[in-house]
Amino acid sequence: TNKILIGKDTRKSGYMVENALVSALTSIGYNVIQIGPMPTPAIAFLTEDMRCDAGIMISASHNPFEDNGIKFFNSYGYKLKEEEEKAIEEIFHDEELLHSSYKVGESIGSAKRIDDVIGRYIVHLKHSFPKHLNLQSLRIVLDTANGAAYKVAPVVFSELGADVLVINDEPNGCNINEQCGALHP
Repeated sequence: TNKILIGKDTRKSGYMVENALVSALTSIGYNVIQIGPMPTPAIAFLTEDMRCDAGIMISASHNPFEDNGIKFFNSYGYKLKEEEEKAIEEIFHDEELLHSSYKVGESIGSAKRIDDVIGRYIVHLKHSFPKHLNLQSLRIVLDTANGAAYKVAPVVFSELGADVLVINDEPNGCNINEQCGALHP
């Protein structure tokens, strides 16, 4: 299908990395689906669920805002093995191979942004809990670290019945993990 899913966290640099990936992938004939900020496990799930050939997550996880990285997933939503990632890196550095892969005209891939897949992932998460589970008696404080789960996590726990208090849920592109999140309990 030549279809690749791309998601990212809330880092400002993610937009630059995403644009570079979209340009590179469409230039060699891939069709790219961009879904915006989503947690890394969402990319794994949605890559398989949307029948993509691969998924790419742009994120540096719990690291500071200045960092960024790329994680690759196969069509089944599994992270690529180290040797597979090295093979991709070798292709990236092989200018002759890349140049011979460029497409022209109708062979160029396309890119589209889909903003409504968050609901698909929320349903998937809720189905991972036992059907009889009810969190009505719980008050949960969620520190989303101004990161990719800032939309997903509050909805999941609210829909499971919990009283949810969310903190650090206003990402601005620069404040991910800033004095919040896993490294700042």
